Amino acid sequence: MLDTVKVAPSRVRVSAAVALLLVAVLAVGAGQEFRASAGIELSPESLRTWVQQLGPLAPLVFFGMVTFRSLLLLPSALVLTAGGLLFGAPLGALVGGAGIFASALWCFAAARLMGREWVQSRIPARLRPLEARAESFGPPLIGLATAHPMGVMTPLYFAAGLSRIRFAPFVAVCAIAGPFRAFLYAWLGAQLVDFGSPRFWAATLLLLVVAVLPLAHPRVRRWLLARGVEPEDR
Repeated sequence: MLDTVKVAPSRVRVSAAVALLLVAVLAVGAGQEFRASAGIELSPESLRTWVQQLGPLAPLVFFGMVTFRSLLLLPSALVLTAGGLLFGAPLGALVGGAGIFASALWCFAAARLMGREWVQSRIPARLRPLEARAESFGPPLIGLATAHPMGVMTPLYFAAGLSRIRFAPFVAVCAIAGPFRAFLYAWLGAQLVDFGSPRFWAATLLLLVVAVLPLAHPRVRRWLLARGVEPEDR
């Protein structure tokens, strides 16, 4: 009887994990079908053209695109830059930052729901260092990776969900760091309409400084440059 009680929750957890994986695969497929039908290319101008035609719904749709950019296979840099083109730097940073925060929440929650033990036995070896980093360094690593223009986000959020990191600190650092990253790209995107202007070069310089400065510290460099993670994973 005791064995039955122990096995049942395990089977439920495995079933939930398998269901989530299937949903993720279907969602990525649906995202690619949507992109193809909408004619969205990998450029800020293409995203702006498509979202802009939605009128009053544009901010809400853009928020959804940032939140689920990993399912659409859209790099965060591209989407957040498009936000600046669409709405200007302040609103683009606000909507983009909210999307990053929402993305962090669903990734973290999905990983927790799938179960640490079950997923640990099945994740690729190249992603295991991310989980180890997330658990060792905790919220400071997550906040730094989120704020850094080239930092890995989506895989790290999943890794955090599989670790023993508490939910409240995770939410706090993402709420602070997400808008900062969004602002960097939104300000750059807002200047693309006047390419080559002093404001464009100022936005570009700020982005470069923020990207390079943390890498001067060896420990920070090890945090951010997780081996084996491609830019598309961000």
